[in-house]
Amino acid sequence: MNSEAESLADTFQKTRDLTKWYLSLLKPADPCYQWEVNGKKLNSIAWIAAHLVWAEDFLIIRATGGKGIGLEWLEHYKLGSDGSLHEEKPDMKNLVTILKEGHVKATTHLLGLNNDKLNEDNPLGFGFAGVKTNRMMIQHAIRHEAMHTGHLSWLCKINGVQSI
Repeated sequence: MNSEAESLADTFQKTRDLTKWYLSLLKPADPCYQWEVNGKKLNSIAWIAAHLVWAEDFLIIRATGGKGIGLEWLEHYKLGSDGSLHEEKPDMKNLVTILKEGHVKATTHLLGLNNDKLNEDNPLGFGFAGVKTNRMMIQHAIRHEAMHTGHLSWLCKINGVQSI
């Protein structure tokens, strides 16, 4: 690797690989079912997959100046959404395909960012702890994905799927 963008892309890919693994283990489970714990509904497998598409589009592509993937239903899964699905029973195979395609587009965009671009404030003005750089948005995308990957690992346990 010879650039920071390549290192960030590699780290994100390792995180995505774990997400894909948990999603593959969850194929026998109902992707739309929302488990309830202590009276609180958890996000469904399908919701998490769609939300990850939204997050990669927002945090890596649009927040760093790229043109988003342009799916009409994508904003249904934005930050603060209610956990509902955009259709009664989305096709999980289609969601996984969209997740893969969105990741290719986001990775291609990320690899086109040089260090000067990573140091710039992101065009959406979104930030954490006062930091609004493009780099921070990508770093947050990585940690955001990892958090939801952890949710998928819990859904494996809840669904009786052996993971490790």
